[in-house]
Amino acid sequence: MKAHYRTIAGNLWFFLGAYLIDFGILGSIFFWRIVDSRNGRYGSGAAIIVGLLLIARARRMLDWHRAIFWIVMLLSICVPVGLLVAPVLRWK
Repeated sequence: MKAHYRTIAGNLWFFLGAYLIDFGILGSIFFWRIVDSRNGRYGSGAAIIVGLLLIARARRMLDWHRAIFWIVMLLSICVPVGLLVAPVLRWK
C-alpha cells in the first residue's frame, strides 16, 4: 500500500475509533445516570472496546511518534467528552 493511502486509511481508523470511544463514554454516563438500561450500558461498553481496537490499528498504520500519537488521541477523546458531558448530565 502506498504511503498516501496508508495515511488516509490510518486517519479514518483514528477518527472512527475516537468517535466510538467518545460516544461510548457519553452513552455509558447517560445509560447509567439518566436511563437505567442494561443493554445501553453493554452497547456503550462494546463501542468503547471497538473504538480502542480501531485506535490500536490506526497507531500501527500511521506510524507516528508515540508521544505525538497519544497526545493527539487524548485531545481527540477528552475535548468532545468534556464539552458534551454537562448537557448529558443536565438531561433530566
